[in-house]
Amino acid sequence: MISDAIGFEKKFRLKEDKKFEHYKIMLPKLRENDVMIKISAISISTLDTQIRQTIKGNKKPYILGFGGVGIITRLGSSNPRLNVGDRVLYVNKVGKYGSYSNFQIADVRSIIKLPDSFPTDEAAAFSYSFFLAFEVLFKQLQLTPKPGKNQGNLLILNTSDGLGATIIQLAKWAGLKVAATINKNNSEIWIKNMGADVVLSQSTHLSRELSDADMTPIDYVINLDTEKEKSFDHLAEFKDTAKILLLHFIKKKSKNFDPDYLNFYCEEFLEASFATEEGIEYSHNVMELLVYLWEKKQLKSILTAQLNGFSDKNFYGAHKLIENNPNFRHLVLIN
Repeated sequence: MISDAIGFEKKFRLKEDKKFEHYKIMLPKLRENDVMIKISAISISTLDTQIRQTIKGNKKPYILGFGGVGIITRLGSSNPRLNVGDRVLYVNKVGKYGSYSNFQIADVRSIIKLPDSFPTDEAAAFSYSFFLAFEVLFKQLQLTPKPGKNQGNLLILNTSDGLGATIIQLAKWAGLKVAATINKNNSEIWIKNMGADVVLSQSTHLSRELSDADMTPIDYVINLDTEKEKSFDHLAEFKDTAKILLLHFIKKKSKNFDPDYLNFYCEEFLEASFATEEGIEYSHNVMELLVYLWEKKQLKSILTAQLNGFSDKNFYGAHKLIENNPNFRHLVLIN
């Protein structure tokens, strides 16, 4: 099976005026546990833009995209849960066969059939953001993944994209109070609508502002932008009371991080998640929770923008929009 895909041969920055290109790729043969998906919509976020600038290896052309929503067109074998024609949600690893493509092969054990009530674009927006948010809160910070079963105050630094919005919603569902910081270019209304109890500016008076808002002591801190050196200025003041997690979209040369801080690498986690049957089953369970919370109306849409059509120009435009506009750090492309 040949699929049209959008990718590139070498990493590049947008300012270099290099662009995505159109490719025809030969998809791998369906194995017993595989399904072929005609992709309907995918999510694009800061993770995609950072990988585009740093990726290396021999999986050329590089086809980005960590999953989305699509329609099953073929099954590797009969399956009691799924049929050809089902609309499904999935997460995958990237490389030569990412989801910037018309078709994709995915493991049937890791995908979820979507209810009719879950719009395609909004489900695609959640896909790997929900997967990453769940891992950060309930595996890395060791919170209990049940409604209202946790106590304490969570501080999220640099809360601007869909991942931050998803972490807010999951943390509130789990029982935490949430304070989120934004810079002057971000939408305070949008972050509050996601459920944050307090929204603060990324200022030098953070401790005082948290105290005034009755958000002390801080029990957990998640820094969502380790690229900004100033974002580390606040961390030391919470070290005595809080578990501190630094979220990295990709793995670069290590900075001098405090050894007591937790470090989580999004790309590395997504790559490793589909290397074992345990990881595949874990993906399925997390996606089941996502659908359950949507059906119970306990999640709000994190979609901030939408583009129509899988073309090299639209993928380029999506990456440019995410890099240049802090209020559009997470969007969906409809195929």
